[in-house]
Amino acid sequence: MPGFRFHKMEACGNHFVVVYRTELPADAGPFLAPSICDPHFGVGADGILVVGVDDTVEPASLRGAAHLSMTVWNADGSVAAMCGNGLRCVVARVLADGLWTPPPDRSGTLAAATGLVPFRLVGDQIAVGLSAPRIAPAVEEIEVAGQRVRGLAVDMGNPHFVVFADDQAAPLPDLREWAPSLEHHERFPDRTNVEYVRVLADGLHVRVWERGVGETLACGSGACAVAAAARTTGRTSDQQVRVLLPGGALTVVWTGRPDDGMELQGPARTVFSGTWAEERGSQ
Repeated sequence: MPGFRFHKMEACGNHFVVVYRTELPADAGPFLAPSICDPHFGVGADGILVVGVDDTVEPASLRGAAHLSMTVWNADGSVAAMCGNGLRCVVARVLADGLWTPPPDRSGTLAAATGLVPFRLVGDQIAVGLSAPRIAPAVEEIEVAGQRVRGLAVDMGNPHFVVFADDQAAPLPDLREWAPSLEHHERFPDRTNVEYVRVLADGLHVRVWERGVGETLACGSGACAVAAAARTTGRTSDQQVRVLLPGGALTVVWTGRPDDGMELQGPARTVFSGTWAEERGSQ
C-alpha cells in the first residue's frame, strides 16, 4: 500500500490521525486503524478521521448539502457514527489548510454518519452542534465484573452509559475494572461508551471508557451525554455546563428541551504532520 500524508491532532487529549480521503489509497479502510493507531508501532491515536471535501463527502447522499465531511475509524478497526472532539479537529484542519473560508458569521456545516452538523468559531475555540440526546426513561442497574453499576443510557448518535458516583449502592472500584465488561454487556448489542461522573462545585468531573478504544482523556459526545444525564436527573439546572475530563475542559450548552440539539465547545490543535509509509511502524 502506498504511503499517505496525515496530521496528528488532539482535542482535550482525545488524539486522532486526520487524513483527507483523496490522500488515501483506493483500497484503504477501517482495517488500517489498529496498525496506525498503535502507540508503539504506529502513530498512536484514539482513531482515524477521514475528511471528505466536495465530491468525496461521505455519506454520498449529503454531497451538495455540505462542503466537508468526517468519517470515524476507531482504533480497533470498527466504525463510529459520531465523535464530538473529532468534529472540532476536522474543522481546525480544513481551516488551517484553507479548504474552508469562514463567512461573516464564522459558521458552517459538516456531514457525518448521523447527518448534517453545524459548527462555528468562538474566539480561538470551535463549537459543534450535536443532535438532541435520546435519554432512557429510567436509571438502570447492571451487574458486571462482580459490581452492580447504576447508570443512565443516553444516545448521542452513538451509545453512552452515564454512571454517577453519587448514585451507586456501594463505591465502585477503578473504572478499568468494570467498564470493559460494561462496554460488551448484552444490554448493549452495539457495545457502549461509559462515562463515570463526579459532581463537584466547579463542574462535572468525568472519566471515559470509549467503545472500541478503551480509556481516553476526553470524549466530546460523552461530555454531551453527561450534561444531558445531569440535567435530566436534577444534578444541574444550568443550560451551560462545564465538563472536566483528564485532557481538559469542555463546555456543553443545552436548553433541556427533548427535541433541542446540543452544542459542544472546546479547543483543537495539530500536534504534527507526517507520512504513513507502506511498512508498518515507519513514518
